[in-house]
Amino acid sequence: METILPESFRSLLSAFRPCFTAPSHHNFVAVVTGWLHCLGRRTVTAVALASGALSVRHISVFHRFFGRARWDLDALGQVLFKLAVVWLPADQPLLVLLDDTLARKGGKSISQASMHHDPLLSSARKPFFSFGHVWVILALWVPLPLGDARGFALPLLFRLYTTSKRGGRTESAAHPTKRKRMAIEAGQFRPTKLQLARESIDLLARWAEGRTIYIVADSAYAGRTLLEQRPANVHVISRLRMDAALWTPPPPRVPGQTGRPRKRGCRLPTPQQLGQARRHWHQLPVQLYGRNVTTQVFQLTAMWYKALRDQTVRIAVVRDPAGRRRDEAFFCTNPEVRASFILESYARRWTLEVTFRDGKQHLGFEDPQNQTTKAVQRTAPTAFVVYDLVLLWSASRAAAGDQPSWLRRPWDPHKAAPSFRDLLISLRREAWCQHVFDPPSASWMPQKWLPSWAEALLETA
Repeated sequence: METILPESFRSLLSAFRPCFTAPSHHNFVAVVTGWLHCLGRRTVTAVALASGALSVRHISVFHRFFGRARWDLDALGQVLFKLAVVWLPADQPLLVLLDDTLARKGGKSISQASMHHDPLLSSARKPFFSFGHVWVILALWVPLPLGDARGFALPLLFRLYTTSKRGGRTESAAHPTKRKRMAIEAGQFRPTKLQLARESIDLLARWAEGRTIYIVADSAYAGRTLLEQRPANVHVISRLRMDAALWTPPPPRVPGQTGRPRKRGCRLPTPQQLGQARRHWHQLPVQLYGRNVTTQVFQLTAMWYKALRDQTVRIAVVRDPAGRRRDEAFFCTNPEVRASFILESYARRWTLEVTFRDGKQHLGFEDPQNQTTKAVQRTAPTAFVVYDLVLLWSASRAAAGDQPSWLRRPWDPHKAAPSFRDLLISLRREAWCQHVFDPPSASWMPQKWLPSWAEALLETA
């Protein structure tokens, strides 16, 4: 059966042939097709229905593709990296965004799911926990020619963070099943989020082949695991605690001086104290979150010894001229960068939050309900692989002069750029115009009745 995809999109999928065997690549194309066309929850069975491939493939093929087939998710990330990096000038550094997101789940048989802090439902007074998966994701920030040349975060590497807090029904500690599970978990190594992030960063640094990378992360990832002994081409930009202990670099040794060399110099005031004592601030025009604003900053170079013991960092303390926000501080491990670069790079971290929202709302990142370890580690990240492919396909069409079109809403007549949902609908429309009136193909199971592709697609809604 012919794949229900535009020819230009099928050529994009051909770049992934080295990642699979020949049968698995055909299954990969079918999975991507179903993921794009599925109108409801992206369960494996719904994706199989929307793919239109059940006339030539048994439903178990789709389950085996995620649970048992031989392919590596990191290899897909490397291909996506090569496809995305061509949109960035060769003389500019790579901006890589790091964060984690919670995929809520329901059911007692979901593999590797556990209880995690839910930042969306929690408040400052009352924390809230949800059952599900937490994914540590590394994404490349790419300016694509879609509307106003916006920047997009393209997820490349995915790591599943697990804990021992299972949730669900409780078992007595004396129960044999409970004792057995506790004994297994006691000897099981569970990497932290920082360790998972560091593993992804080291892998991406090898893919970049010496090209400078700036990792932009929240303050939760600004720790020694991530900052110390990084690859030579990697720098980190993050938020600095306002009560951080800062130090001057160690003084040079005097001839004849004995004892262990000093690792740090004199103690400096905290960023909060520096901001309170500051009387003259520098007016700095920057572009933050798509708007041109003027903020007040001052810069300094110091050691943040608790997190990074062997080098100085560049610190930018920021004050809102209107006085509506508290003072904030940001740092970069490259002491030669300017404050404008630090602030604008950190503001681009928000595009990763937009990616998380689009992946969950429009591509069903939270929908798969897998009960095996390998299927869990593969199925949900496929949603973001499809997300990257939709954006890269739309950018290539726009660069060729075919700008994406979208339905004009009377309540939003000034909309200047398409949303991800508009791009997804545009891809579906082009595929349907080419294939929706194709005659049905011969079935490999002629003795059984199978629905047409249009009927199967409606069943996924």
